Amino acid sequence: MRQKFMLDNLPRAGMVMAAGEYVARFTTCRTYSIDPSDERYYPMDAEFDADWGVQFRGTCDDAAGDWIRVFKTSDMKRFQEAYRADIAQRMKTDPKAGIRGGFAVGRDFAVIAPSERTIRELSASHLLILNCNPTYRPTGDTRTAPALVDGCVLTDQFVS
Repeated sequence: MRQKFMLDNLPRAGMVMAAGEYVARFTTCRTYSIDPSDERYYPMDAEFDADWGVQFRGTCDDAAGDWIRVFKTSDMKRFQEAYRADIAQRMKTDPKAGIRGGFAVGRDFAVIAPSERTIRELSASHLLILNCNPTYRPTGDTRTAPALVDGCVLTDQFVS
């Protein structure tokens, strides 16, 4: 029952601007931009575009002035497969890679929150944390639901 509730309530943005507006409903998201020349874009995020099925990216400043990154995807399953492969590669040198999750995801967008405060605020958003580390075990009253790909789970455990 709880899993169904979690999955049924995953938000859908439709467009990258709507994803930024959704994030701003739960946490500070100042000066949202989808301009690829914005200095707040991480150059490494460009890899997500083709390989991860990302259509558009957005960025904004959280309350601490750190950069929230938003990824609008056309294919969330492809995004999750790419993240699972990324975690598997990183685990070759760090067995705990991604153990706390990486992205807060909806149906068609993903968010990277840079600070503990932002992560805590997003925990009320119905986004779920994508976790693809096979050694991850939920703690306390944390719930999980199946991700779109084997080897990953969606969880309501928002930790920094």
